[in-house]
Amino acid sequence: MRMIAWTLCLLSGVAACAWAAVPAETGSAFADIYDAFAPFAVLHRTYADYLFHGTDITIPTGLTNVCERMGTCLGLLQIELSTQTNSQVAETIPPLVRFRSRLAGFCGAYGSWLADIDAMHVPDLDRLEDASAAGLFAQIYALQQALQSLFEDALRGFEDDQAQWAFGVAFSLRTLLLQTGWATIDENLRDILYGSEDAAEVPMFVDVALADAIDSLSELVGVLLDEAASAAARSLAQTVYDAVMANP
Repeated sequence: MRMIAWTLCLLSGVAACAWAAVPAETGSAFADIYDAFAPFAVLHRTYADYLFHGTDITIPTGLTNVCERMGTCLGLLQIELSTQTNSQVAETIPPLVRFRSRLAGFCGAYGSWLADIDAMHVPDLDRLEDASAAGLFAQIYALQQALQSLFEDALRGFEDDQAQWAFGVAFSLRTLLLQTGWATIDENLRDILYGSEDAAEVPMFVDVALADAIDSLSELVGVLLDEAASAAARSLAQTVYDAVMANP
C-alpha cells in the first residue's frame, strides 16, 4: 500500500468538474507506467533505507523486465497522444520522447547491473555498493524525478478542470486496481474522487448511480479493510473506473 500512497500523493491537489475519455486514457496509461517502474522505485528506496536507517535490503522481483514494460507503455502513450489535436496535449510529446530516450540510455548502461541484482537470492552488500558507486541508484532517482515531471507535464496539458478530474480519477483508480491486498486506501483518494480536498460531495455532472458508487467507495477510504470490505472496495473502484474510461 506504500506504492499506492506514493502515487496518490502526486494528485492530492487536483480539482475538477467533469470527465473525458482522452484524459482518462492518459491517466490510466500513466498508472501502468508507474506500475512498470515500481521495482526500480522499490530497489532505490530499500537501499536508501539500508544506508540511512540500517534496515534490511529487499530485492524486488522483475528488475530485468522494467525496461521492456516501460518501453511498451511509453510507446503506447506516445501513439495515443500523437492522435490528439489539442495543442497543449501535443506539447507533452517532446518531453515524452526525451524520457523514452533517457530510459533507453539508462537500460543500456545498467542492464547488466540490474540482471546481476535480480539474480541475487540474498542481497550481496558488496555488489550493491559497487552498483551504487557505478551510479545505478542515483540514476534510478533521476529517472523517477524525470517521470514525475513528465506526469505533471501531461496533467497540465489538459487545461480545464473537467479533463484534469478524468485524468486524476483514472490514474488513481487504475493504480489501486493494479495492487493486491488492500488493507487500507489512502485518504487522498477521497479528495480526487470529489474533485478537491474541500469538496464534500461528488461533482454535479455525475449521475445518481455513479455518485452512489463514488460515495460508497469514499466511505471505505482511510479505514482498515477486512476481506469483505476489501472485495467491496475493489468492486466499487472498478465500477467507477469503468464509467470514467467509457465516457466520451
